[in-house]
Amino acid sequence: MHFSVAQRAPLVLPPLCATPDLTEAQRHELSREAAFALSVKQASGEALTGIVYVPIRPHIFRSSNGTGGMTMTKLNNIIAITNSYYLLNGSGIQFYFCGTSPDYIDNDNLYNSFPAYSETSVNGRDATNAMNQYYVNAFDQSGLGGYAYFPGNSIQSTRSFILNESDEVDLANRLLPHEIGHNFNLYHTFGNSGSGTNELVTRGAGANCTTAGDELCDTPADPYGLPGATTVYINGCQTYNGTVTDSQGNRYAPSITNIMSYYFPCTHDFTEGQYNRMQAGLALRQTHTAYSLGCPATAVTAPSNVVAAISNGNVLLSWQDNGTNEMGYFIERSTSSNTGFVPIGGVGPNTSSYTDTKTAPVTTYYYRIRPSNSTTQGLSSVASVTTLACRPTYSAYACSENDGLDGFSLNGATLSQNSGCSAGGYSLVNASSALVQPGQSIPFTATLLPSQYSQGVSIWADLNRNGYFETDRNELLYQTPNTVTGQFSGNLALPNTLTAGTLMIRVVVTYNGIPTDACGIYSYGETEDYQITVAGQSQADLKLSMKSSARIPALNQPVSFSVTIQNNGPSNATGVSWQNNLPPNLTFVSGGAGVSGSGSAVGGSGISLNSGASATYVYQLRPTQAGAYVNAAQILTSDQPDPTSQPGSGTGDGQDDAANTDFRTSTSSSSIYVSPNPNQTPLPAPQSNQPAPVANKADLSMSMQVSNRTLRVSQPVTFTLTVANAGGLTATNIVVRDTLRNLTLTSTPAGMNVVAIGNGYSIVEGTISSLAAGATAQFVLTAQPTQVGNLMNAAQIWSAGTPDPDSTPGSVTPNANNLNGEDDVAWLDLRVSP
Repeated sequence: MHFSVAQRAPLVLPPLCATPDLTEAQRHELSREAAFALSVKQASGEALTGIVYVPIRPHIFRSSNGTGGMTMTKLNNIIAITNSYYLLNGSGIQFYFCGTSPDYIDNDNLYNSFPAYSETSVNGRDATNAMNQYYVNAFDQSGLGGYAYFPGNSIQSTRSFILNESDEVDLANRLLPHEIGHNFNLYHTFGNSGSGTNELVTRGAGANCTTAGDELCDTPADPYGLPGATTVYINGCQTYNGTVTDSQGNRYAPSITNIMSYYFPCTHDFTEGQYNRMQAGLALRQTHTAYSLGCPATAVTAPSNVVAAISNGNVLLSWQDNGTNEMGYFIERSTSSNTGFVPIGGVGPNTSSYTDTKTAPVTTYYYRIRPSNSTTQGLSSVASVTTLACRPTYSAYACSENDGLDGFSLNGATLSQNSGCSAGGYSLVNASSALVQPGQSIPFTATLLPSQYSQGVSIWADLNRNGYFETDRNELLYQTPNTVTGQFSGNLALPNTLTAGTLMIRVVVTYNGIPTDACGIYSYGETEDYQITVAGQSQADLKLSMKSSARIPALNQPVSFSVTIQNNGPSNATGVSWQNNLPPNLTFVSGGAGVSGSGSAVGGSGISLNSGASATYVYQLRPTQAGAYVNAAQILTSDQPDPTSQPGSGTGDGQDDAANTDFRTSTSSSSIYVSPNPNQTPLPAPQSNQPAPVANKADLSMSMQVSNRTLRVSQPVTFTLTVANAGGLTATNIVVRDTLRNLTLTSTPAGMNVVAIGNGYSIVEGTISSLAAGATAQFVLTAQPTQVGNLMNAAQIWSAGTPDPDSTPGSVTPNANNLNGEDDVAWLDLRVSP
């Protein structure tokens, strides 16, 4: 089976380095000076192995009002990852921050357009005992990512100017380590950018690699800039496919992953020769007198109580932040408890957690936390954790372009819905309520994220439960025959020998090809793991439902209730009992067969139900006080375990073995009477799904109120639509739409107009020109229902002139609301009688 692989470029071409070229004479002189400084250092007996800590003084351009610019979280993270490239076998250079806070330069002109190479505006700001890095919001030259100065005996030579680009992965893994490489004596792999290289491909006799290109022989000759030196993107990664040859007719084969090149690969590296050359550059800088590298490390109290745990397939680190003067923290990791630690990321000050998303399967990792403005002081204790089984690794792009899974259902159970792009391209879902049986052919339906790109999908099951998904052991259960888009379906065949218990299912999606390795390396795509349940021979899936005969009875009028228990198998159920604890002022009147009642509860016991069977129990209750009643019942006991619920666990946990119904008396009262709920299993505290307000975004939400939810045909009903702005920025040009179905407007509401009329619906639209942070605005409209039954009214923020961090205005169709659960949508259901 063959599939064509399309060429696919990065989302945006990353910015390039613009470090000024040296003349050939200057290059050779710098190399000579650095080599001499290194030889003197060697002759002095100073150790050249181990780690040398080099201070960096960060300078951050911001707006005049102190907003914008590089954040401390981002700064710590990119320096930590840069540090990982400057280690070689336990030795090398490691950077730390000089001071306890950055030097902030609050100037609108410099923030909006920094004049490259014209640096009089920063004269006097340099630290004389550290390398000086200036983080620029925007250069006055487009496409410029930064520049740096080679070693020299001047304060200016300590400077580098780095663009605060939005692509943090590129900034940390390419741009920043590239510019620092110039600071420490590294040239571009192709030599000067003004002309193509004259370096020969050959090595050994006749080679010129010590004087041409980057003057290093362990970096292949790089033809960047020469005609024919072309590249392509394969699976999202840049690959060299050029045909250009050197003056001897040998074809170039550059190292496209080298950090000092001008390519944009998926992995990055230095060579041993480059490490040696940087040591020479460091030795040269240590001889200079115009500055020093002696900024003292800050004494920071070490973090304590470091804990490493598995969370959603990743490693979650947490610790107690004891520092008051840290500039942030570097996270270090090793596979040994006391050696080999490498920085993998960073966090800002006053932070006490970090998630490691890039781990190998079934590996024990050791973690420690280091203050970023310290060296060997303030280091935390070590915490360890062993990772779960392997999972695919995606490049920086993962599912950022909608190469991934948006929903998956198995055997009629929804395992994920509108799941979107998972962080890092991976998520783990505990879907134990999904019940399957050995020997079944289990139907599934999958929905891909909406994308212009075709995707391939493979599904594995860990049938032997060893933590791996092994194709050679028949654990690959499904593959799409070709690449697909949108929705697809199929069946998973489980063997008869599969035993009861939990089972891991893995769905792997990748761009423009069919995944063949459940733990492979891919560029674009997403993986979702699901933990489901394999039924044994003694499980009975019981479900309870409840109905009442009247929603608005008269005071003291008996109301008939029916409780239905359904057994969805696979086994027969025995020893089933149920109970309805009565709310205050709701009394038992009478009961049918199998029902017993008292002054406080109604129930039944000793029930047996075959697989697929159901039983209904009917009884009457009477409200003795005016008010609203919420009446709840649950299954109390069963001889067989239930895979989807826990009998007797209370009526408030949302499980399908409990149900409730509500009604109110025709005699009005504000009193509410609710069924007692003893023995409720502990429930997690409700977690808000709203992000913290973002200063530079407007967080819009929609809510709806109605004057009456039970009404008659042609009886007017009033809807109030409220738009709130919980963000930190004023929102503008907000358009609100209400799609009225089986409702007729009684009049045009203030501030709104009917913009479309179709078969059975009309669309009312209103505009809010401006909504300040923390403010609300309302639209009020009155309509009449046109038919009997249940109907729903839905409204949505249709468009806005300001970005929203947690919702997307609009809909996939022009005449419907996008009921996707986002907070810019609101709806209510009504019950209409004749």
